Amino acid sequence: MMKKILVIAGCSQKKSLNPACAIDLNQGQLFKGIRKLAFQNQFDLKILSGKYGLLEPDQIIETYNQKIKTKADIFRVRELINPKIAQIWRDYKLIIVIMGKNYREVFSPFFDNKFYVVYDKRGIGGYKSLIATYLKLSTSKLIQELRKFQWLECAEYLWSSWDFASPRIYTDPNRPHCCKFCCYLENDKCKFSNLFPQFYAKQLRDNQFIESLSTQQEKNNKVRVSSKLTSTQKTSLYDFL
Repeated sequence: MMKKILVIAGCSQKKSLNPACAIDLNQGQLFKGIRKLAFQNQFDLKILSGKYGLLEPDQIIETYNQKIKTKADIFRVRELINPKIAQIWRDYKLIIVIMGKNYREVFSPFFDNKFYVVYDKRGIGGYKSLIATYLKLSTSKLIQELRKFQWLECAEYLWSSWDFASPRIYTDPNRPHCCKFCCYLENDKCKFSNLFPQFYAKQLRDNQFIESLSTQQEKNNKVRVSSKLTSTQKTSLYDFL
């Protein structure tokens, strides 16, 4: 049975000195706020560790001081979480990611529209402010507020229902909708972008637009980005056949 919602938090700099379960080992104020947010809304919680990878809250570990600072760190931790991420994607309807830039980069190849990737350019103070606001919201209003952080599906999936798509490559509906598991990934490059440049360009524009929402200050600014072709674009669909 698919669970409802998962929150993945980055580990905190401040930690307990003694071995403890992961949820108690992390003592930072931001982490405590995220933990409270998850429990308050009955969301599941997992923790991304710079040393151990993805941790369950009750997983007992030794204290450590290993951060994700470099590209090598990002790749190392990504390899640690790689065996788990596909099953997590299948288990949850929605995955909320709250962590700093380098920690987010660990997950970047796996992001699709199941992920709400929360970020704030103000840094840790901005994250604390967001969490404080979110703690005052009901679960339904919280999800509504988080929708502006939803990651868009990759171009392959956005256009896979159109006539030009080859049915034989869409046989596994359970694979994550992201580059890591994409049939168009070839030598770490997106083959779809070469085959269907107009659609791929639209996808990049939509992603940039979603990212730009984080800089908008209007609280009630409700912007919707359509993943559908416009009537003009529809007429040019057969140019790609």
